[in-house]
Amino acid sequence: MEARDVRRELAEALRRYGFYIFTRDKQEAVREVLRDLGELRVLVKVRGYGEGSEYLILELDRAVFEPNCRSRCTKNGILLESCYVKCLLETSRSFVEKVVAALTTRGSGS
Repeated sequence: MEARDVRRELAEALRRYGFYIFTRDKQEAVREVLRDLGELRVLVKVRGYGEGSEYLILELDRAVFEPNCRSRCTKNGILLESCYVKCLLETSRSFVEKVVAALTTRGSGS
């Protein structure tokens, strides 16, 4: 499968679900698409989807933004849960939008 097709699938999956599940035979095309993301590459991670599975999942890397939300929503040493959850949701949505925008504009001729 060409990187162009994977780019389209990936953008649609991130937009709809916030993650992308793919088989190992698409792994090289996914790598190519991720290289095109440049600095935004740090916002996502790829990991195996189950031990010994043929599937991989590309998802946002919460480690990039979770500490900031935790810090922002901690008052007097107490984590304010509603603030924290809201921060995680808003930040993840914002990052998904950035990645999807990059996927739909960068390398569309691949």
